[in-house]
Amino acid sequence: MSFLPTLPPETIENIIDILAQDDPDHSRLKTCSLVCQMFLELCRKHIFASITIDGQKLAVPKPTSAALVRLLSSTPEIAEHIRKLHWRMLVEEFEDRSLPGILEKITKLQSLAISWPREHRQWRKNSLRTAILYLLHLPTLVRLEMTENQDFVFADLIPCTNLREFQLDCTKPVEAEHTLPLTLPHPPLQLRHLFVGSECFTAMSMIGASLRPDGKPIFNLAVLSSITIRLWRHEDFEASRQLFQHCSKLTEIQLLLRSPPLTWMGIAKMLKPSIETLTHLHFEIGFQDETGTNDPLAGLVAELEEIRYQPNAVEKITIDVGAWSDSEFNQGDDWGLLDRVLTQSGWSKLERVSLKIYIWVCEREDDLEVTLKSLPQAQLPRLSSSPSIVFQFSIVDRSDGY
Repeated sequence: MSFLPTLPPETIENIIDILAQDDPDHSRLKTCSLVCQMFLELCRKHIFASITIDGQKLAVPKPTSAALVRLLSSTPEIAEHIRKLHWRMLVEEFEDRSLPGILEKITKLQSLAISWPREHRQWRKNSLRTAILYLLHLPTLVRLEMTENQDFVFADLIPCTNLREFQLDCTKPVEAEHTLPLTLPHPPLQLRHLFVGSECFTAMSMIGASLRPDGKPIFNLAVLSSITIRLWRHEDFEASRQLFQHCSKLTEIQLLLRSPPLTWMGIAKMLKPSIETLTHLHFEIGFQDETGTNDPLAGLVAELEEIRYQPNAVEKITIDVGAWSDSEFNQGDDWGLLDRVLTQSGWSKLERVSLKIYIWVCEREDDLEVTLKSLPQAQLPRLSSSPSIVFQFSIVDRSDGY
């Protein structure tokens, strides 16, 4: 690598930055890194910006923690380039005595995703706890994703002063004694986006009520602007009701509901604390109906009608409806009611409405796709011809692997 570039270093860096945007597997960057030492340093920041540790992944070579240990032991300067770490933890990694020291070489991590080995290790009692907390408490960390953890402790996040995005899936928090001082120098966490996945109803009910040693909430949900929640069971719906009570400045919500057993009944009242700041309502419905007589919108129209009568700032409404492969599809008045509700007064700022219907075409012997494509003309004429609302309608065939 004896080549000496003649272009200014800033120009070379800009070129490599642009190249990295369209090089997902880093193949071009790896080739460029062989040119000279300068190219190597500029390419490394992209090649090693995102690291995955997953000993179960079907890849050659496997992205194991042992591979990370070898890499950072031989070339420790690479650690300063790591911004994202996705870690699917294995039980045997808790026995690796060299791993904690290697993890503590990472100093500028921005995003951390941990898939915990569920019941095989306790969150508060394990050999990697100190190293994990080190990563959590880095001042550069802005995003955290926790999956499959059944004894997570919200209090461990108190020092995460710059955390802005928090994602939970199949995770259950537990109460634990605080080890922090009664007086803390920083305010509660100022989250901007919260994602709550399946099996997280306990987390939803606790996240707004969890307190620091000084009595202040761990999470200041009053500044939360965006939230995504999966509503699979009745416990999820009830827990989300408690969560929304703490949210007063939401601008965007994305709610995913399984029907049956659930309907949207009560969602308008749940959203009321933020109804004057919400600009985007995104509703996703996964339903199963063997009779073709149930409401495919799961009661959503009545809730939108209630929202219409409240002072609101809604600019965009997105509705995604997904039917199971063996479901029938009611094509009756429910769609027409949606058309009437969204084109009446009460939506002073509404600009866009998107309606997508997902079906499995290859597994059906009827002409459902053709029938559904006629919905805009047959049931949604006002939205289709509205001069003030941009209406987008589409049928998506899930049988093509979407």
